[in-house]
Amino acid sequence: MNKILAEKLGAFLINSPTAFHAVETIAKTLKAQGAIQLDERSRWRLEPGKSYFVTRSGSSLIAFRPGRQKPAETGFMLQGAHTDSPALKARLEKILTGKGMERAPVEIYGGPIISTWLDRPLSLAGRVIVKNDTGQAECRLVHTKAPVGLIPNLAIHLNRDINKGFEYNAQTHLPVLVSASGKTETATVSGLHRLLAEQFQIGTDSILGADLYFVDAQGPAILGSTSELINGYRLDDLLGCHAILEAFNSAETAEHTQVACFLDHEEVGSRSIQGADSSFLRDILGRISTILDESTEDFYRALAASFCISVDVAQAYHSSYPEKFDEDYAPMLNGGPALKVNANLRYATDGAAEAQFRLICEAAGVPCQKFMSRADMAPGTTIGPLSSSITGIKTVDIGAPLLSMHSIRETAGLLDHEYMIRLLQKAYEAPY
Repeated sequence: MNKILAEKLGAFLINSPTAFHAVETIAKTLKAQGAIQLDERSRWRLEPGKSYFVTRSGSSLIAFRPGRQKPAETGFMLQGAHTDSPALKARLEKILTGKGMERAPVEIYGGPIISTWLDRPLSLAGRVIVKNDTGQAECRLVHTKAPVGLIPNLAIHLNRDINKGFEYNAQTHLPVLVSASGKTETATVSGLHRLLAEQFQIGTDSILGADLYFVDAQGPAILGSTSELINGYRLDDLLGCHAILEAFNSAETAEHTQVACFLDHEEVGSRSIQGADSSFLRDILGRISTILDESTEDFYRALAASFCISVDVAQAYHSSYPEKFDEDYAPMLNGGPALKVNANLRYATDGAAEAQFRLICEAAGVPCQKFMSRADMAPGTTIGPLSSSITGIKTVDIGAPLLSMHSIRETAGLLDHEYMIRLLQKAYEAPY
């Protein structure tokens, strides 16, 4: 296995506990490679071969590199992944107290395997909007890194049937224990407010708003008899984000314009101003075409000449649950990226997109697997169907095989990550 690549992926995971941090990490990496940050409110000047990026709402980012030819002639080669993951979002203001304990209520974001969040140290991460010294609202990112609490299970002596199945109630069972002072007096300010005020050295009344999540306090781990696996938080879909970022930064300038999309809110339907089901991607592509092409019609020509690879994860074959898979379409760990197909368009792949993708795999020397759920089961979905319907761009859905999808800690193959980067770099550079 590529040890350097594994270390880079591990660092990316550690530095990206939320979508906000992922975008910050991606932006820093792009800037280190010479990319220029643009503002949607400003006029743009673009040059072929130079890299640019723009963010929206702090949790989505689109990077691009104009090609040697105008977009109307050679189109866009897009690759996209999502920056968010299932999580427990903190309700900052509310305090739950009793018997000297203080708990922070949460709201479930997306579809996590809830039981995996219990009985493990949790950190706090996200963004906080504070009133600065000039009286203006200022956004600051926070990641405590050190654990701030946990969600304790009930002792088995008080719930003898827990191993027969138990449904956790988000309102009553999932508040995070953040303090146990042994004192019975009621707190007037939540422990999270106090923690944030201390972190930023401000008064609690200067905290104007926040988007905060309880996240796994443990870093990723390399495991397996030959160190071939990685286990950690938010592999869905930071694996896709990191692979696209590596491929984009390594790719040579091509005839076509190369685009890397990192979009938020996939886990909750993508319907936001920065999600896949928004104007963000089409807005950026339109501006690129407006600057580099010669007419409005050229933008539509560019879209028609384009291709998109939607990179998310795929359910890897689980040998303890063989009945949950169609064994002919069950990708294995470290067997290569999985092509994702569904008759009801939960994925964007059709026969033509599949054929185009297989040719790219062949050119890159990368094995290709195929994932299709059992005919009597429905899979999840991705950003692929949404972005393709908004842009009209032919799209293929692919992903690295993943165990324990939506657990607080998921497991993937490191060789698959190598394959994915090699494949995506070839897709950026080769004509399609």
